[in-house]
Amino acid sequence: MADIRITYGDLDAAVAELGFVARQLGGSDRSSAAAADAVGHDGLASSVLAFADTWDDNRERYREAAHALAERIAGIATGFRETDRQLAAG
Repeated sequence: MADIRITYGDLDAAVAELGFVARQLGGSDRSSAAAADAVGHDGLASSVLAFADTWDDNRERYREAAHALAERIAGIATGFRETDRQLAAG
């Protein structure tokens, strides 16, 4: 079986990227009203807002999942670091 190598940098980068994704998903709700206003057609604006309402629910689930995964990966990194410290201390 091949060894798997994951560096602390890889784990830290994953946490940072997932945090960025979660923040972006948390802040995009304001754009749907602006998009609906910009289309210039009442029927299309209504469709944009209906889509946005559905997307809001899904977006929140994705945001929560990204945040939870970031927390889990951060916990893994902390556990690895602590294990390395203990092993190094003998």
